[in-house]
Amino acid sequence: MRQKLLRKFPDDEGDILKVIREMERVQLLSDRRFTEEFVHHLIQKPIGRMKIMIETRKKGLDKDLVDQMLVNENWSEEDSLKKALETKERTLNETDPRKRKMKLINFLRNRGFRDSVIYRIAVSD
Repeated sequence: MRQKLLRKFPDDEGDILKVIREMERVQLLSDRRFTEEFVHHLIQKPIGRMKIMIETRKKGLDKDLVDQMLVNENWSEEDSLKKALETKERTLNETDPRKRKMKLINFLRNRGFRDSVIYRIAVSD
């Protein structure tokens, strides 16, 4: 944040540092808090673990902290997959069972679910 602000306001470095220190003091600028909020936002969507890890890596978030947040939130990839599956099955118009299964598998892979979870939950049914 400091770098972005300095690029935009190069003559105000002292004021920028004061504001950043104050934001850190009141925990408005906290990596942990941002990670908590971002992970909480992601787990509201029916996406898999790999998608969560990709999205958090894009933001530069610590993997161990993300893993800890997933545990703290009691997030379950299996439950998330079931939600995604329910939604997709309602809109899937494929009648051939083999093609239907392949479309579901591809859909779930694109949502970031691991093959082990896909085959345990979606294909075994």
